[in-house]
Amino acid sequence: MKKFFLSLFFLALISSGKSQDHAWAFGFYGDVQLESPGYQGAFGIQGRYDFANHSAVQAQVYGRAGYVAVGGDYILSILDRKKSNFNVFLGGGISQDFYRYQELSEEQAWPEKHESFTMLNGQIGASYYFPAVNLSLYTGYKLKFNFEWEELDPNYLMLGLRYHLW
Repeated sequence: MKKFFLSLFFLALISSGKSQDHAWAFGFYGDVQLESPGYQGAFGIQGRYDFANHSAVQAQVYGRAGYVAVGGDYILSILDRKKSNFNVFLGGGISQDFYRYQELSEEQAWPEKHESFTMLNGQIGASYYFPAVNLSLYTGYKLKFNFEWEELDPNYLMLGLRYHLW
């Protein structure tokens, strides 16, 4: 597996194909918490707009049973997207996370409880754009800071696939 990722990395560095010409992209987003084996992952959709060669904004809606998150991020690409299909990015953003669950006691189940939390998100990752099919794949590491609990949760793996339209 390491050899595959290293080969992909070096191929991306060497390649000098057509660069990204499309500013709008839409696709699938997912994150998986690496630390907790019981975390099932959260998956959804994402839209992105590249407004400069090194800058973009993106919004996503994702979730799983009992959990939905809505968020937006500013993304800074290290390499010029017009000159390279491979890129490394840094990002920061904010999300609102919504939880729905039932508290259980030995005597009875309590009514459904709803909670929401504002989260500050930071991320670092890599992406590769395949110009023949207008598709980009990306992965990265994400950390989340919960404002209410003042707690940092740094162990999320992001995965995504975006189709570039315009």
